[in-house]
Amino acid sequence: MRHIDYHMHTAFSGDSEASPREHIKMAIKKGLDEICFTDHRDFDYPIDAFELDTEAYFKELSKLKEEYQSQITVKIGVEIGLDCDHYDEINDFIKSSPYDFVIGSIHVIRHTEFYYGDFFKNKSKEEAHREFFEETLRCVKTFDCFDVLGHLDYIERYGPYEDRSIDYDQYTDTIDEILKTLIRKGKGIEVNTSGYKLRKTCGFPRFDIIKRYKELGGEIITVGTDAHTSDRVGEHVDDVIRHYEELGFQDVSTFTKRVKD
Repeated sequence: MRHIDYHMHTAFSGDSEASPREHIKMAIKKGLDEICFTDHRDFDYPIDAFELDTEAYFKELSKLKEEYQSQITVKIGVEIGLDCDHYDEINDFIKSSPYDFVIGSIHVIRHTEFYYGDFFKNKSKEEAHREFFEETLRCVKTFDCFDVLGHLDYIERYGPYEDRSIDYDQYTDTIDEILKTLIRKGKGIEVNTSGYKLRKTCGFPRFDIIKRYKELGGEIITVGTDAHTSDRVGEHVDDVIRHYEELGFQDVSTFTKRVKD
């Protein structure tokens, strides 16, 4: 199974100062076969500006892709924040550039976000988690402009609760419907290794969800570190690959110009 990192951020994202070149050098050092840059673009992030200078982005990454082509395969993607209130803007943005790969993620729900905590105000943990999964379902039903769903269940990272863990039994039907919708649309799911900081033994989502995705007929899987600093490139990729193999997957999925290789 190929070793890839298909979720990485650089100084082109509002929340990173990392050098794309240093990401590539670290990926080569880690022995990765392929990487994809997926810098942020959100249309309604209420605090940080998640804009993307696409002209400069493609110019720099295309040069690096050519420079390092004999050492590693480099793809150019984006992580788009899915938000049904900005349907036209999001679709127009994705269509406007020749991305290899698009991650669709839920970062904002009705102009509230998770990192600074506004989303959780006056909500019980159960209410917040249910709203997150229901909004994720709404977005995957609404949008077709992405290739894989990013970090499903990472809502567990946030919230003002003594115990932030998800009680999956309460949301089984909704999560199943998310997975079935992805499969029906020919979309995939990633394991985001940033979850290992919280969970130690798995990323986002936990491997039970990946197993369920496979049981339902899902075949498109990627792995990404969500690295915002170069030292995290490739982190825990070996662990995820091992689990994928244990679940019966033959290989990860890679993309060129939005087509699965």
